[in-house]
Amino acid sequence: MTVTDVKTQYIAPMSLWLVVRKRVLATGLFIEPAWVGSGDKCGPVVFVSRVLAESYAHLRNEYHGPDDSDTWKVIALQDFDLLDHARGVDGTLYCMMAFGFSMQDADSVICINAPRLRYVPVPFDVPDDAQGITFSFSQWVFDFMRGEWTTLGLPEFDKELEVTDELDASGISRQVQTAIARLRVCREPSGKPGLWAVFSTRQEMWVTTGEARGAAVSRALH
Repeated sequence: MTVTDVKTQYIAPMSLWLVVRKRVLATGLFIEPAWVGSGDKCGPVVFVSRVLAESYAHLRNEYHGPDDSDTWKVIALQDFDLLDHARGVDGTLYCMMAFGFSMQDADSVICINAPRLRYVPVPFDVPDDAQGITFSFSQWVFDFMRGEWTTLGLPEFDKELEVTDELDASGISRQVQTAIARLRVCREPSGKPGLWAVFSTRQEMWVTTGEARGAAVSRALH
Protein backbone atom coordinates (compact mmCIF):
# COMPACT_ATOMS: atom_id res chain seq x y z
CA MET A 1 0.00 0.00 0.00
CA THR A 2 1.37 3.43 -0.96
CA VAL A 3 1.01 6.52 1.18
CA THR A 4 -1.62 7.88 -1.22
CA ASP A 5 -3.72 4.75 -0.63
CA VAL A 6 -3.85 5.35 3.13
CA LYS A 7 -7.12 6.98 4.17
CA THR A 8 -6.19 7.45 7.83
CA GLN A 9 -2.75 8.17 9.17
CA TYR A 10 -2.42 7.25 12.83
CA ILE A 11 0.17 6.78 15.55
CA ALA A 12 -0.25 3.79 17.87
CA PRO A 13 1.99 0.99 19.19
CA MET A 14 -0.44 -1.64 17.89
CA SER A 15 -2.27 -2.27 14.61
CA LEU A 16 -5.86 -1.04 14.75
CA TRP A 17 -8.95 -2.57 13.13
CA LEU A 18 -12.58 -1.65 12.47
CA VAL A 19 -15.69 -3.69 11.75
CA VAL A 20 -17.71 -2.01 9.00
CA ARG A 21 -20.52 -2.50 6.52
CA LYS A 22 -21.47 -0.74 3.30
CA ARG A 23 -24.77 1.13 3.09
CA VAL A 24 -26.28 2.90 0.11
CA LEU A 25 -27.88 6.19 1.14
CA ALA A 26 -29.53 8.95 -0.87
CA THR A 27 -26.21 10.80 -0.72
CA GLY A 28 -24.24 7.80 -1.98
CA LEU A 29 -22.21 4.92 -0.58
CA PHE A 30 -21.57 5.09 3.17
CA ILE A 31 -19.04 2.94 5.01
CA GLU A 32 -20.51 2.51 8.49
CA PRO A 33 -18.33 1.36 11.40
CA ALA A 34 -19.75 -0.55 14.35
CA TRP A 35 -20.51 1.81 17.23
CA VAL A 36 -20.87 1.33 20.98
CA GLY A 37 -21.59 3.62 23.89
CA SER A 38 -24.48 5.62 25.27
CA GLY A 39 -25.53 9.23 25.59
CA ASP A 40 -22.92 11.72 24.44
CA LYS A 41 -20.09 9.23 24.84
CA CYS A 42 -20.38 6.80 21.94
CA GLY A 43 -18.45 6.17 18.79
CA PRO A 44 -16.78 3.71 16.43
CA VAL A 45 -15.26 0.56 17.88
CA VAL A 46 -11.51 0.29 17.28
CA PHE A 47 -10.06 -3.18 17.89
CA VAL A 48 -6.44 -3.87 18.82
CA SER A 49 -6.87 -7.61 18.16
CA ARG A 50 -7.72 -8.71 14.63
CA VAL A 51 -8.95 -12.08 15.90
CA LEU A 52 -11.32 -10.30 18.30
CA ALA A 53 -12.52 -8.06 15.47
CA GLU A 54 -13.09 -11.00 13.12
CA SER A 55 -14.92 -12.91 15.87
CA TYR A 56 -17.09 -9.86 16.54
CA ALA A 57 -17.99 -9.49 12.86
CA HIS A 58 -18.81 -13.21 12.54
CA LEU A 59 -21.06 -13.23 15.61
CA ARG A 60 -22.80 -9.99 14.72
CA ASN A 61 -23.54 -11.29 11.24
CA GLU A 62 -24.97 -14.49 12.71
CA TYR A 63 -27.01 -13.00 15.56
CA HIS A 64 -27.90 -9.56 14.19
CA GLY A 65 -31.21 -7.91 15.07
CA PRO A 66 -34.05 -7.12 12.64
CA ASP A 67 -32.75 -3.59 12.02
CA ASP A 68 -29.22 -4.80 11.33
CA SER A 69 -27.55 -6.79 8.53
CA ASP A 70 -25.15 -9.68 8.03
CA THR A 71 -22.60 -7.83 5.93
CA TRP A 72 -20.11 -6.71 8.58
CA LYS A 73 -16.44 -7.25 7.83
CA VAL A 74 -13.04 -6.28 9.23
CA ILE A 75 -10.80 -3.63 7.69
CA ALA A 76 -7.60 -1.97 8.84
CA LEU A 77 -8.04 1.52 10.30
CA GLN A 78 -5.80 2.99 7.61
CA ASP A 79 -8.35 1.82 5.02
CA PHE A 80 -11.15 3.85 6.65
CA ASP A 81 -11.50 7.64 6.42
CA LEU A 82 -11.71 8.47 10.12
CA LEU A 83 -11.42 12.22 9.48
CA ASP A 84 -14.42 12.18 7.15
CA HIS A 85 -16.31 10.15 9.75
CA ALA A 86 -15.38 12.68 12.45
CA ARG A 87 -16.84 15.49 10.35
CA GLY A 88 -20.23 13.81 10.59
CA VAL A 89 -20.08 13.62 14.39
CA ASP A 90 -21.63 16.44 16.41
CA GLY A 91 -18.92 17.32 18.92
CA THR A 92 -16.14 15.09 20.22
CA LEU A 93 -15.31 11.92 18.32
CA TYR A 94 -14.92 8.99 20.72
CA CYS A 95 -12.99 5.97 19.51
CA MET A 96 -13.98 3.00 21.65
CA MET A 97 -10.82 0.92 22.05
CA ALA A 98 -12.01 -2.69 22.37
CA PHE A 99 -9.68 -5.17 24.04
CA GLY A 100 -11.92 -8.08 25.10
CA PHE A 101 -15.35 -9.72 25.07
CA SER A 102 -17.76 -9.58 28.01
CA MET A 103 -18.55 -13.12 29.12
CA GLN A 104 -21.40 -14.82 30.96
CA ASP A 105 -19.04 -17.59 32.02
CA ALA A 106 -15.59 -18.80 31.04
CA ASP A 107 -16.81 -20.15 27.68
CA SER A 108 -19.81 -17.97 26.74
CA VAL A 109 -19.75 -14.49 25.25
CA ILE A 110 -22.74 -12.27 25.98
CA CYS A 111 -24.26 -11.62 22.56
CA ILE A 112 -27.61 -9.87 22.17
CA ASN A 113 -27.60 -9.08 18.44
CA ALA A 114 -23.88 -8.29 18.79
CA PRO A 115 -21.16 -9.38 21.20
CA ARG A 116 -20.65 -7.17 24.23
CA LEU A 117 -17.22 -5.62 24.42
CA ARG A 118 -14.70 -4.50 26.98
CA TYR A 119 -13.49 -1.09 25.85
CA VAL A 120 -11.96 2.26 26.77
CA PRO A 121 -13.27 5.55 25.28
CA VAL A 122 -10.60 7.75 23.68
CA PRO A 123 -11.72 11.29 22.74
CA PHE A 124 -10.59 13.28 19.71
CA ASP A 125 -11.58 16.92 19.22
CA VAL A 126 -11.23 17.39 15.48
CA PRO A 127 -11.39 20.98 14.13
CA ASP A 128 -14.03 21.54 11.46
CA ASP A 129 -11.41 22.74 9.00
CA ALA A 130 -8.93 19.92 9.68
CA GLN A 131 -7.18 18.51 6.62
CA GLY A 132 -4.72 15.63 6.34
CA ILE A 133 -4.31 15.11 10.06
CA THR A 134 -2.68 12.19 11.86
CA PHE A 135 -4.66 10.62 14.71
CA SER A 136 -2.39 10.04 17.70
CA PHE A 137 -3.76 7.44 20.11
CA SER A 138 -2.59 8.19 23.65
CA GLN A 139 -0.02 5.85 25.17
CA TRP A 140 -1.98 5.61 28.43
CA VAL A 141 -4.72 3.68 26.62
CA PHE A 142 -2.34 0.93 25.59
CA ASP A 143 -0.67 0.91 29.00
CA PHE A 144 -4.12 0.45 30.54
CA MET A 145 -4.94 -2.44 28.21
CA ARG A 146 -1.61 -4.11 28.92
CA GLY A 147 -2.44 -3.86 32.61
CA GLU A 148 -5.82 -5.47 32.03
CA TRP A 149 -4.31 -8.31 30.00
CA THR A 150 -1.80 -8.84 32.79
CA THR A 151 -4.72 -9.52 35.16
CA LEU A 152 -5.60 -12.38 32.80
CA GLY A 153 -2.10 -13.79 33.18
CA LEU A 154 -1.12 -12.47 29.74
CA PRO A 155 1.57 -9.83 30.42
CA GLU A 156 2.94 -10.18 26.87
CA PHE A 157 -0.36 -10.34 25.03
CA ASP A 158 0.63 -7.36 22.89
CA LYS A 159 3.44 -9.50 21.47
CA GLU A 160 0.86 -12.12 20.49
CA LEU A 161 -0.98 -9.39 18.61
CA GLU A 162 2.21 -8.48 16.73
CA VAL A 163 2.71 -12.10 15.67
CA THR A 164 -0.91 -12.35 14.54
CA ASP A 165 -0.53 -9.21 12.44
CA GLU A 166 2.18 -10.99 10.43
CA LEU A 167 -0.03 -13.97 9.52
CA ASP A 168 -1.28 -14.41 5.99
CA ALA A 169 -4.99 -14.75 5.17
CA SER A 170 -5.07 -18.51 5.76
CA GLY A 171 -3.28 -18.14 9.09
CA ILE A 172 -5.74 -15.50 10.29
CA SER A 173 -8.66 -17.61 9.09
CA ARG A 174 -7.43 -20.62 11.05
CA GLN A 175 -7.07 -18.60 14.25
CA VAL A 176 -10.53 -17.06 13.85
CA GLN A 177 -12.12 -20.45 13.19
CA THR A 178 -10.46 -21.82 16.31
CA ALA A 179 -11.60 -18.83 18.38
CA ILE A 180 -15.22 -19.12 17.25
CA ALA A 181 -15.28 -22.91 17.65
CA ARG A 182 -14.20 -22.53 21.28
CA LEU A 183 -16.80 -19.91 22.12
CA ARG A 184 -20.42 -20.36 23.10
CA VAL A 185 -23.06 -17.63 22.93
CA CYS A 186 -25.21 -16.42 25.82
CA ARG A 187 -28.28 -14.48 24.62
CA GLU A 188 -29.94 -14.20 28.03
CA PRO A 189 -27.31 -12.90 30.48
CA SER A 190 -27.93 -13.18 34.19
CA GLY A 191 -27.22 -9.52 34.85
CA LYS A 192 -24.62 -10.38 37.46
CA PRO A 193 -21.15 -8.83 37.27
CA GLY A 194 -19.55 -10.80 34.50
CA LEU A 195 -16.25 -12.05 33.24
CA TRP A 196 -14.29 -10.83 30.29
CA ALA A 197 -11.90 -12.60 27.99
CA VAL A 198 -9.47 -12.41 25.11
CA PHE A 199 -8.43 -15.11 22.68
CA SER A 200 -4.80 -16.11 23.11
CA THR A 201 -3.40 -17.27 19.78
CA ARG A 202 -0.40 -18.72 21.60
CA GLN A 203 -2.57 -20.92 23.83
CA GLU A 204 -5.38 -21.24 21.24
CA MET A 205 -8.02 -20.64 23.90
CA TRP A 206 -10.14 -17.91 25.47
CA VAL A 207 -8.50 -16.64 28.64
CA THR A 208 -10.99 -15.27 31.16
CA THR A 209 -10.99 -13.39 34.45
CA GLY A 210 -13.49 -11.67 36.71
CA GLU A 211 -14.77 -8.16 36.17
CA ALA A 212 -11.78 -5.94 35.52
CA ARG A 213 -10.98 -2.78 37.40
CA GLY A 214 -10.53 0.68 36.01
CA ALA A 215 -12.15 2.88 33.43
CA ALA A 216 -13.16 0.18 30.96
CA VAL A 217 -16.85 -0.32 30.43
CA SER A 218 -18.96 -3.12 29.01
CA ARG A 219 -22.12 -2.25 27.19
CA ALA A 220 -24.54 -3.89 24.77
CA LEU A 221 -24.37 -2.46 21.26
CA HIS A 222 -28.14 -2.25 20.98
